[in-house]
Amino acid sequence: MLDKKKMLEVAVERMADLAAGWMVAGFVHGVLNTDNINITGESFDYGPWRWLPQWDPGFTAAYFDHAGLYAFGRQPEAVHWNLAQLAIALRRLAASPPLVFALERFAPLYHAAMARRFCWRLGVEPRGIERDFKLIEAAEQAMRGSGAGPDAFFFAHRGGRAAEGALAEALKGYDPVESADPYWSGEGPQTMLIDEVEAIWAAIARDDDWTPLQRKVEAVRAMGKAHGPAPQPPVL
Repeated sequence: MLDKKKMLEVAVERMADLAAGWMVAGFVHGVLNTDNINITGESFDYGPWRWLPQWDPGFTAAYFDHAGLYAFGRQPEAVHWNLAQLAIALRRLAASPPLVFALERFAPLYHAAMARRFCWRLGVEPRGIERDFKLIEAAEQAMRGSGAGPDAFFFAHRGGRAAEGALAEALKGYDPVESADPYWSGEGPQTMLIDEVEAIWAAIARDDDWTPLQRKVEAVRAMGKAHGPAPQPPVL
Protein backbone atom coordinates (compact mmCIF):
# COMPACT_ATOMS: atom_id res chain seq x y z
CA MET A 1 0.00 0.00 0.00
CA LEU A 2 1.25 3.50 -0.85
CA ASP A 3 2.52 5.44 2.18
CA LYS A 4 0.63 8.76 1.86
CA LYS A 5 2.91 10.53 4.34
CA LYS A 6 6.02 9.42 2.45
CA MET A 7 4.48 10.47 -0.86
CA LEU A 8 3.91 13.99 0.43
CA GLU A 9 7.41 14.14 1.93
CA VAL A 10 8.97 13.22 -1.41
CA ALA A 11 6.74 15.69 -3.27
CA VAL A 12 7.77 18.47 -0.87
CA GLU A 13 11.47 17.64 -1.29
CA ARG A 14 11.28 17.59 -5.07
CA MET A 15 9.08 20.66 -5.42
CA ALA A 16 11.28 22.70 -3.06
CA ASP A 17 14.27 21.91 -5.27
CA LEU A 18 12.31 22.67 -8.44
CA ALA A 19 11.11 26.04 -7.11
CA ALA A 20 14.68 26.97 -6.24
CA GLY A 21 15.77 25.88 -9.71
CA TRP A 22 13.23 28.23 -11.31
CA MET A 23 14.33 31.14 -9.16
CA VAL A 24 18.05 30.71 -9.82
CA ALA A 25 17.41 30.25 -13.54
CA GLY A 26 15.19 33.33 -13.69
CA PHE A 27 12.32 31.24 -15.05
CA VAL A 28 8.74 32.46 -14.65
CA HIS A 29 6.23 29.63 -14.96
CA GLY A 30 3.28 31.91 -15.59
CA VAL A 31 0.34 30.04 -14.05
CA LEU A 32 0.90 27.95 -10.96
CA ASN A 33 -2.48 26.45 -10.19
CA THR A 34 -2.61 22.97 -8.68
CA ASP A 35 -3.13 21.38 -12.11
CA ASN A 36 0.14 22.96 -13.31
CA ILE A 37 2.23 21.10 -10.73
CA ASN A 38 3.82 17.69 -11.19
CA ILE A 39 4.60 15.93 -7.90
CA THR A 40 7.62 14.25 -9.50
CA GLY A 41 9.44 17.60 -9.29
CA GLU A 42 9.54 18.20 -13.05
CA SER A 43 8.49 21.42 -14.76
CA PHE A 44 5.03 20.86 -16.19
CA ASP A 45 2.37 22.74 -18.16
CA TYR A 46 4.26 26.01 -18.27
CA GLY A 47 2.35 28.13 -20.52
CA PRO A 48 2.55 31.61 -20.64
CA TRP A 49 6.17 31.40 -19.50
CA ARG A 50 9.05 33.86 -19.66
CA TRP A 51 12.71 34.17 -18.71
CA LEU A 52 13.55 37.28 -16.73
CA PRO A 53 14.89 40.17 -18.81
CA GLN A 54 15.90 41.82 -15.50
CA TRP A 55 15.92 40.68 -11.88
CA ASP A 56 12.44 41.74 -10.81
CA PRO A 57 10.48 39.75 -8.18
CA GLY A 58 7.27 41.39 -9.42
CA PHE A 59 7.70 40.29 -13.05
CA THR A 60 4.72 38.34 -14.39
CA ALA A 61 4.51 36.16 -17.48
CA ALA A 62 0.75 35.86 -17.88
CA TYR A 63 -0.97 38.82 -19.56
CA PHE A 64 -4.05 38.26 -17.37
CA ASP A 65 -2.17 38.16 -14.04
CA HIS A 66 -2.90 41.78 -13.14
CA ALA A 67 -2.57 41.15 -9.39
CA GLY A 68 0.83 39.45 -9.70
CA LEU A 69 -0.47 36.24 -8.15
CA TYR A 70 2.08 34.19 -10.11
CA ALA A 71 4.86 36.76 -10.19
CA PHE A 72 8.45 35.54 -10.29
CA GLY A 73 9.10 36.25 -6.62
CA ARG A 74 5.90 34.52 -5.48
CA GLN A 75 6.60 31.18 -7.13
CA PRO A 76 7.87 29.39 -4.00
CA GLU A 77 4.77 30.58 -2.14
CA ALA A 78 2.51 29.27 -4.90
CA VAL A 79 4.26 25.89 -4.95
CA HIS A 80 3.94 25.57 -1.17
CA TRP A 81 0.23 26.44 -1.33
CA ASN A 82 -0.31 23.78 -3.98
CA LEU A 83 1.44 21.20 -1.84
CA ALA A 84 -0.90 22.16 1.00
CA GLN A 85 -3.85 21.35 -1.25
CA LEU A 86 -2.35 17.93 -1.89
CA ALA A 87 -2.04 17.45 1.87
CA ILE A 88 -5.70 18.37 2.32
CA ALA A 89 -6.67 15.74 -0.25
CA LEU A 90 -4.51 13.15 1.48
CA ARG A 91 -6.10 13.99 4.83
CA ARG A 92 -8.96 11.67 3.92
CA LEU A 93 -6.46 8.80 3.85
CA ALA A 94 -3.82 9.74 6.44
CA ALA A 95 -3.52 11.43 9.84
CA SER A 96 -2.92 15.20 9.92
CA PRO A 97 0.29 15.54 12.03
CA PRO A 98 2.64 13.72 9.61
CA LEU A 99 1.18 15.68 6.69
CA VAL A 100 1.67 18.98 8.51
CA PHE A 101 5.23 17.99 9.40
CA ALA A 102 5.96 17.23 5.74
CA LEU A 103 4.64 20.65 4.68
CA GLU A 104 6.69 22.45 7.34
CA ARG A 105 9.85 21.04 5.76
CA PHE A 106 9.28 23.02 2.56
CA ALA A 107 10.85 26.30 3.70
CA PRO A 108 14.17 24.89 5.00
CA LEU A 109 14.44 22.55 2.02
CA TYR A 110 13.79 25.43 -0.38
CA HIS A 111 16.39 27.65 1.31
CA ALA A 112 18.98 24.87 1.18
CA ALA A 113 18.22 24.31 -2.50
CA MET A 114 18.49 28.03 -3.26
CA ALA A 115 21.93 28.22 -1.65
CA ARG A 116 23.10 25.04 -3.38
CA ARG A 117 21.86 26.02 -6.84
CA PHE A 118 22.89 29.69 -6.63
CA CYS A 119 26.49 28.84 -5.81
CA TRP A 120 26.51 26.23 -8.58
CA ARG A 121 25.34 28.71 -11.20
CA LEU A 122 27.72 31.40 -9.97
CA GLY A 123 30.58 28.90 -10.10
CA VAL A 124 31.73 29.05 -6.49
CA GLU A 125 31.95 26.46 -3.75
CA PRO A 126 29.22 26.80 -1.09
CA ARG A 127 30.24 28.14 2.32
CA GLY A 128 27.17 27.27 4.40
CA ILE A 129 23.61 28.48 4.14
CA GLU A 130 24.10 31.64 6.25
CA ARG A 131 27.05 32.86 4.18
CA ASP A 132 25.46 31.72 0.96
CA PHE A 133 22.28 33.71 1.61
CA LYS A 134 24.33 36.83 2.26
CA LEU A 135 25.90 36.23 -1.13
CA ILE A 136 22.47 35.79 -2.73
CA GLU A 137 21.29 39.06 -1.17
CA ALA A 138 24.36 40.91 -2.47
CA ALA A 139 23.88 39.39 -5.92
CA GLU A 140 20.22 40.41 -6.05
CA GLN A 141 21.16 43.95 -5.06
CA ALA A 142 23.82 44.02 -7.77
CA MET A 143 21.34 42.84 -10.40
CA ARG A 144 18.72 45.37 -9.37
CA GLY A 145 21.29 48.15 -9.31
CA SER A 146 22.73 47.36 -12.72
CA GLY A 147 19.53 46.28 -14.43
CA ALA A 148 21.23 43.05 -15.51
CA GLY A 149 19.25 39.90 -16.02
CA PRO A 150 20.34 36.70 -14.28
CA ASP A 151 21.90 35.21 -17.43
CA ALA A 152 24.17 38.24 -17.91
CA PHE A 153 24.94 38.47 -14.19
CA PHE A 154 25.98 34.86 -13.72
CA PHE A 155 28.07 34.93 -16.90
CA ALA A 156 29.86 38.17 -16.02
CA HIS A 157 30.67 37.04 -12.47
CA ARG A 158 31.43 33.36 -13.04
CA GLY A 159 33.72 32.14 -10.28
CA GLY A 160 33.54 35.55 -8.61
CA ARG A 161 35.25 37.44 -11.44
CA ALA A 162 34.66 41.15 -12.05
CA ALA A 163 32.81 41.57 -8.74
CA GLU A 164 32.78 45.01 -7.17
CA GLY A 165 31.47 46.69 -4.04
CA ALA A 166 29.12 44.71 -1.80
CA LEU A 167 29.20 41.74 -4.16
CA ALA A 168 32.99 41.52 -3.98
CA GLU A 169 32.79 41.75 -0.19
CA ALA A 170 30.20 38.97 -0.04
CA LEU A 171 32.39 36.78 -2.27
CA LYS A 172 35.43 36.98 0.00
CA GLY A 173 36.50 33.50 1.04
CA TYR A 174 34.60 31.75 -1.74
CA ASP A 175 36.64 29.39 -3.90
CA PRO A 176 35.82 29.34 -7.61
CA VAL A 177 34.82 26.09 -9.24
CA GLU A 178 37.45 25.12 -11.79
CA SER A 179 36.08 25.53 -15.29
CA ALA A 180 38.12 25.78 -18.48
CA ASP A 181 35.13 25.45 -20.79
CA PRO A 182 35.39 27.94 -23.68
CA TYR A 183 31.81 29.05 -23.05
CA TRP A 184 33.01 31.22 -20.15
CA SER A 185 35.43 33.17 -22.32
CA GLY A 186 32.84 33.77 -25.04
CA GLU A 187 31.14 37.04 -25.92
CA GLY A 188 28.22 36.55 -23.56
CA PRO A 189 25.61 34.18 -22.17
CA GLN A 190 22.96 32.25 -23.97
CA THR A 191 19.48 33.57 -23.25
CA MET A 192 15.93 32.61 -24.12
CA LEU A 193 14.08 35.90 -23.88
CA ILE A 194 10.70 36.18 -25.52
CA ASP A 195 11.91 38.26 -28.49
CA GLU A 196 14.40 35.51 -29.37
CA VAL A 197 11.72 32.84 -29.09
CA GLU A 198 9.31 34.79 -31.29
CA ALA A 199 12.04 35.35 -33.91
CA ILE A 200 12.79 31.62 -33.99
CA TRP A 201 9.11 30.81 -34.34
CA ALA A 202 8.63 33.45 -37.05
CA ALA A 203 11.31 31.80 -39.20
CA ILE A 204 9.51 28.47 -38.88
CA ALA A 205 6.01 29.86 -39.45
CA ARG A 206 6.95 32.13 -42.35
CA ASP A 207 9.67 30.17 -44.19
CA ASP A 208 9.63 26.69 -42.66
CA ASP A 209 13.20 27.51 -41.63
CA TRP A 210 14.22 25.43 -38.63
CA THR A 211 17.86 26.51 -38.70
CA PRO A 212 17.55 29.20 -35.99
CA LEU A 213 15.90 26.68 -33.67
CA GLN A 214 18.58 24.08 -34.32
CA ARG A 215 21.32 26.63 -33.66
CA LYS A 216 19.68 27.74 -30.43
CA VAL A 217 19.31 24.16 -29.22
CA GLU A 218 23.00 23.54 -29.89
CA ALA A 219 23.97 26.75 -28.10
CA VAL A 220 21.82 25.97 -25.06
CA ARG A 221 23.28 22.47 -24.87
CA ALA A 222 26.78 23.96 -24.96
CA MET A 223 25.81 26.24 -22.09
CA GLY A 224 24.52 23.25 -20.13
CA LYS A 225 27.78 21.40 -20.72
CA ALA A 226 29.73 24.40 -19.44
CA HIS A 227 27.71 24.48 -16.21
CA GLY A 228 27.91 20.75 -15.62
CA PRO A 229 25.25 18.70 -13.82
CA ALA A 230 23.00 20.60 -11.43
CA PRO A 231 23.61 19.86 -7.75
CA GLN A 232 21.27 17.24 -6.38
CA PRO A 233 19.47 17.42 -3.02
CA PRO A 234 21.02 15.29 -0.28
CA VAL A 235 19.40 11.93 0.36
CA LEU A 236 17.28 12.39 3.48
